[in-house]
Amino acid sequence: MKIKLKYIALALFLVDVLLLIINIKYKDQIPSVIRDLDYVKFFLFLGIIVFVCFLIIAKFKKDVTILAAIAIIFFCLSMFFNLRLAKDNYDRIQCNNSISEYSKYFEFDSCEKINKRFEEDLMNGELKYFQDKYNSDSEFEEVLRDKHGIELIGTSCSQFTSMECYNDLVKELFKENISE
Repeated sequence: MKIKLKYIALALFLVDVLLLIINIKYKDQIPSVIRDLDYVKFFLFLGIIVFVCFLIIAKFKKDVTILAAIAIIFFCLSMFFNLRLAKDNYDRIQCNNSISEYSKYFEFDSCEKINKRFEEDLMNGELKYFQDKYNSDSEFEEVLRDKHGIELIGTSCSQFTSMECYNDLVKELFKENISE
């Protein structure tokens, strides 16, 4: 049992460290404090300390499976925060990739400029819809995605006035199709 716990703790430690490295590499540079990253480091540190104590005491043939279990718990907590952070990073990166080509229209929050881009997207058949996490209409968004093949840009993106202008144009275009 002691050996199995040791390998479980070791595997969790390695996965945690790998995720931590990835999360540090792709962390959001804007927020001044990323709590999840602090929690990951804290629980990983505690897990390492307990695991090292387990290994040292286990050399003397003492039964210390409780230490291995505690180390596993700390590694699991670290993994939980690591995975939350990885999801946030993934959402942010996807958002940035989706709106990067539109960023020049967001600089001045100009509805005039975004109208021209809307016309281009309409002609190319590449319309998008920018979801708003505070004002979402999931039924409307599902119809846009499923019936009309419009790409939905995630709710984790920042909202700009020009995005709302673009969305208004999309709503206006499909207003009669949605009511059917």
